[in-house]
Amino acid sequence: MANGQDSKIGKLVDILMGKVAEVADDEDWKESDGWIGKWTIYGENDITRIYAIRDGKFYPIGEQEEYTGQVEMSEDTFLDLVDGALRGKGEAIFAQKYAARAIRYRGDQWIVDSERFRKVLRRISGIPIRSLR
Repeated sequence: MANGQDSKIGKLVDILMGKVAEVADDEDWKESDGWIGKWTIYGENDITRIYAIRDGKFYPIGEQEEYTGQVEMSEDTFLDLVDGALRGKGEAIFAQKYAARAIRYRGDQWIVDSERFRKVLRRISGIPIRSLR
């Protein structure tokens, strides 16, 4: 069995983060350039991704002492977000999951982060599914 980092869900996280960078516009990144974020997805094998944001792109980096923001959710919640985004309902699913505390955020930039991801989830619905490979 693959560990969390090499699992299919781990690969899907990487694909999604790449697509986030593709569909975001310059305005989405103005405030977040230089931020360091940590995503943790809990499941059979926990998945952790740590990214630095520079020039509108996510760059994987190693463990840090401080993060601008940390997002935590279950595999099921993550898959619901991806499914919702592909069906044009990502923004609504994101709001529902956060309201139900299925998405946890630690950091001082929730308003900027959440608005950016809501916009990005809305735009992902326009990506052809075959391009998600």
